[in-house]
Amino acid sequence: MSDLVHDLSGRARDMNAGLAVFDKSDTLLATNDKQKTIYPFIDYSRAVTFRDIVWECVKHKKFGSDTIYSDPDRWIGYAENLRRFNRFWQSFTLHSDGRVIQITYERLDDTDGWWYQIRRDVTSNVLENFRSGFDSLISLNGGGALPQAAQPAFVVRLLDALPYPAALLTPRCQVIDGNQSFASILSRGDGLSIVGGRLCAPDAPTEQAELAKRAAGFFRRRTRTPITMRVSRLDQPAPYFATLSEPPAQSVGSAGPMNGILLLTLVDPDVLPTVSARAVAELLQITGSEAEIALALCSGRSVDEIAEDRGVERRTVYNQVSSILGKTGLRNQAGIVRQVTTICWHFGSRV
Repeated sequence: MSDLVHDLSGRARDMNAGLAVFDKSDTLLATNDKQKTIYPFIDYSRAVTFRDIVWECVKHKKFGSDTIYSDPDRWIGYAENLRRFNRFWQSFTLHSDGRVIQITYERLDDTDGWWYQIRRDVTSNVLENFRSGFDSLISLNGGGALPQAAQPAFVVRLLDALPYPAALLTPRCQVIDGNQSFASILSRGDGLSIVGGRLCAPDAPTEQAELAKRAAGFFRRRTRTPITMRVSRLDQPAPYFATLSEPPAQSVGSAGPMNGILLLTLVDPDVLPTVSARAVAELLQITGSEAEIALALCSGRSVDEIAEDRGVERRTVYNQVSSILGKTGLRNQAGIVRQVTTICWHFGSRV
């Protein structure tokens, strides 16, 4: 086993990254000097477990997300489940000092349950590291990492031109590319993360199943109209609106459509440019009351919540939604959200 630790140490040294090797009971077996500089408050002279390290990080306010401080045991349980069900994964985490750390985990074959973490500071080039794909040199077992994705320049222009978080996915939810806003969401662990090379919503099993199902079946449908779903966030009550669609490759210089590739866009209702109900009503040719309903849907409110807010019956709101669909030709509430979101981005700053 000393050869294995030596090999891991060499790889971590080449990447200027911290290394921690654990046994099956999550007790620390080996570490390197870089790891000790990242977490100088850990007493490495005694037996240390993964749980001990997390609690010390909580004590010293090391994490950038408030979620872990409210329930550290839940976060530790989540990490344990990741290790139980995935042999290899990579993700980003944000430290309280503003640094973005790329974390690589792998369960080691031919050992008695050993696993390791490599932590690399990617603050200065988080987008470049994200776009370069998963580092296949890290995986010792072989085949656990995705190959690097070579993307044409027009794809980068497409993603960077969008004013909201966006990424390109395969139907298996493998992330091919993403813009800076999308990388920022991953770095915060805000409802979405990458596990085993695939995008997932680890804290919302129902939403995770819906995302996987919609992505897998997108190109098997008779019509490939965009699909919008909700993605819960960890620290905010309003969800993201996630839309799966075909990338508009023709509009950015590609000779043809990108077969088998999905465009994922995420809209945060809290940061949408504001637009008046009157403007929405005029642009969609609906009534002022219906425009207010449309804006409420776009802000993440459900029909029941809108009815309660307005002091009306649930049926009344449903009737108004049906009226909006009839007047605009949109197919469902997701279509209303997409349309109003577009209006907000294009007209919000000028209305």
